[in-house]
Amino acid sequence: MENSILNGKTLVALGDSLIYGSKLGNEATWVAKLGKKHHMTCYNYGINGNSIAKVDTESKEPMCVRYADMNDTADYVVVLGGANDLRLNVPIGENTDKDIHTFKGALNTLINGLAEKYPKAKMLFMTNYRRWDKINDNGDTELDYVLAMEEICHIHSVPCFNNYYNAGISFYHPAHLAWMDEGISLGENSNRHFSDEAYTWFTDRYEKVLESL
Repeated sequence: MENSILNGKTLVALGDSLIYGSKLGNEATWVAKLGKKHHMTCYNYGINGNSIAKVDTESKEPMCVRYADMNDTADYVVVLGGANDLRLNVPIGENTDKDIHTFKGALNTLINGLAEKYPKAKMLFMTNYRRWDKINDNGDTELDYVLAMEEICHIHSVPCFNNYYNAGISFYHPAHLAWMDEGISLGENSNRHFSDEAYTWFTDRYEKVLESL
């Protein structure tokens, strides 16, 4: 095992299908791969289809609520979300919002809650990737939620990795799509989730991000 600040640490990950692993499950994710590489204790709290904000028509508790039930200790906390807030037409809201039914209000609640739960943990928020280029019923795009997350994280002095701009591979590049898309890797239609090979590719990239915190 190479020398790394991550060795033996506890990592808690909260997110949607892009953290959970979609059809492949969390053992395929970069979280699990990184954990094995550095003998970390990893807790993956990804849920397919999960939003950060509260949506009253959804049966699944949102991230801004269910974080409270996560493991009580962590050295590193990673949160990835926004895709399903776009899909579910969650209003982006204002920077000062406390209403968990808005994206910014839910982010404020989640960040404050995580800081209280893990006062000494190194925290990293991660934006959604460029996946669909859709506009929801509110007239918002993936990028609107990406920039909103960055803005709230900056207010709270929380590091935020912009996957939309900096992922390094793209579903919109045909040469990347052929190997990075989960659906294609399973012999199905493209579903804009990550293949096992893509998660392996991300492992080294996100390792460096976490080591830099």
